[in-house]
Amino acid sequence: MSERLLAELGAMLDAYDVVRRADELRKRRLESEGLAFLAGFAELRAKLVRPVFEAAGALLKERGHDFAIHEDEFVFEGDGKTTEAAIGLRITPAGMETAAQSDVHLRELRFSTRHYNKTVCITNGAVPQSGSIAGAGGSYALAQIDAQLVEQELLKLVAALVRP
Repeated sequence: MSERLLAELGAMLDAYDVVRRADELRKRRLESEGLAFLAGFAELRAKLVRPVFEAAGALLKERGHDFAIHEDEFVFEGDGKTTEAAIGLRITPAGMETAAQSDVHLRELRFSTRHYNKTVCITNGAVPQSGSIAGAGGSYALAQIDAQLVEQELLKLVAALVRP
C-alpha cells in the first residue's frame, strides 16, 4: 500500500468516524429528550389531568351522567409504528344513548402526545377539527398545560353535550 493511499484512506476514515460519533451522540440526545418528554407527560397525566377528570366525573355521576377515563401508554413498535400516550375522558349524558363507535370522539376530551415534536395534542369533541392540524390551536408544550386549560377544555365539552 502506498503512503498516499494510506494517508488519504486514513483521513477519509477519520472524517467518517467523526461524523458517525456525532450522529450517535445526536441519536442518544434525542432518545433522552424523548424519554424525558414521555415521563413529563406521564406526570402531567397523573398529577393534573386525571385528578381533574376524576373530580368532574364524580360530579357527573352524582347528576346521573356516565363517564369513562381511558389511558394509553406510548408504544414504539419495531416497524416504525407508534401508539401515542394519551388520556381521555368520555361522557355519556343522562338520557342519551351510548355513542356509536364512529361517534365516540364527539363525546371525548383527549390529551395525547406527539412524540415527534414533543407536544401534547388536545382533541375536544366539542370543537370540530381540534387537534387535527399540527401547530394549530390544539398543540401545546408540556409547560403550557395547567389546571385552567384542562378545566376550560372540559367545560367546552360538557357545554356542547348538555346544551338544550
